[in-house]
Amino acid sequence: MFRLLKIFGFTSLGLVLILSFFDGHRANNSGEDPTFTTKDAGLLFFYNVRRIDYQIKRLPEAKIEIYTNTSFDRDSTKNTLQLDLILNKNKQTAFLYLKPLGKFTDLKTLRLRNGQLPFQDSLILRSGAADRHLHLAAAKKIAGWLQKKEAILEVYTDEKWLNLYSEKKQKEAFIDTLNDFLKITANK
Repeated sequence: MFRLLKIFGFTSLGLVLILSFFDGHRANNSGEDPTFTTKDAGLLFFYNVRRIDYQIKRLPEAKIEIYTNTSFDRDSTKNTLQLDLILNKNKQTAFLYLKPLGKFTDLKTLRLRNGQLPFQDSLILRSGAADRHLHLAAAKKIAGWLQKKEAILEVYTDEKWLNLYSEKKQKEAFIDTLNDFLKITANK
């Protein structure tokens, strides 16, 4: 009997010891997407330091706040692509939204490309697409293009390619908004 207890005891201790090495790899079974969940430290940093660079639009019926970087042109008739940061305080979530302005709002698809010839890449945005994952992936791709030296972002309209962000401050506003989102949600 004592021998049997000794075998099971050492076996269970060994199993616990081996499985303790895998403690950091737990499955997330909460059903929530951690990509868009806000972290308290990032949100406090945003409210106390970065919020001054944003124009705020509050929608109390939806309980959300929409932040638009002040470096983006406020003229809604100008053809541009604006990146908005949307915060829902009650659900503690944050989202990015690529908002076409000007005559780009009438297009069903918005074709973008980086203007650097040796490594041209393109992206197609569909109007009315509300998938937050698509907006995040597109924003990351565009920011990657804009972070390169002499970056040019072009949009296809009226049968020709036009430069989308002619001013440096608009490029920086796009990148800053994405970086603030990543800091708020503690994503990489």
